[in-house]
This record gives sequence, structure tokens and C-alpha cells, in this order.
Amino acid sequence: MSPISAYTKVNVSTASARQIMVSLFQAALSNMRSAASAFERGDYHTGSRMAEKAAAIVLGLQGTLNDDVAPDLCARLRDLYTFVAWRLGMAGTRFSATHVREAERVFAPVAEAFIQAAASLSDDIALSAAG
Repeated sequence: MSPISAYTKVNVSTASARQIMVSLFQAALSNMRSAASAFERGDYHTGSRMAEKAAAIVLGLQGTLNDDVAPDLCARLRDLYTFVAWRLGMAGTRFSATHVREAERVFAPVAEAFIQAAASLSDDIALSAAG
């Protein structure tokens, strides 16, 4: 096992569910940005691969939705994730930075809100532990 694989395995096995979700949102955004940049410079192979990775993460996030907790929110997020994955799929087949940017524009506010909420929860937990 390579050192990077070992490091990743330890990080995933010791991370909280919230940390893993934050990492997934960040990775999806990073892959979308890499895909768009690759398409813009004419590297269609890399662009398609990065768009596919981003779509796989988004569909994975869609699979984590729990209708029992918040059915209306889950329905809206499911539609949003479906749209984002569809646009990323279109980007990969049409080699289109425009399609990736559309997906990112829709996905980024959700990702940023989740990341901010997770950070806020972490701050609240730290404050309650300290006090």
C-alpha cells in the first residue's frame, strides 16, 4: 500500500461522518472546477474524467438523503443533485466547460451551506466541551 493510500485510509477510518461529508462536498467542487479548467484548455480526457468523478460524488451524496428526517428538503436536494449529475454527464459527453459551470453554480451554494453548518456545529461542540 502506498503512503498516500495508507494516509487516506487512516483519515477516513478516524473521521466523523460530518468530516467525511464536508470532504465529499469539497471534493465534488474541486473536481467540477478541475473538469471545467481541463475542458477550457482542450484536455477533454481529463475534463471528462473529473466531471465523472464529481458526478459520482454528487450521486453518492444523493444516496445519503434521509426522507424520514426532512422529506421536503430531501425531495428538493434529490432534484438538485439529479440536475447537477445530469449536467456533469452532459459535460463529459460534450466536452463542455459550460455544462460543468452550470452544475457548479447550482451545487456550490448547497456545498458551502453544508460546510458552514458543519463548522458551526464543530464550534458549538468545542464551546460546550470547554465550558
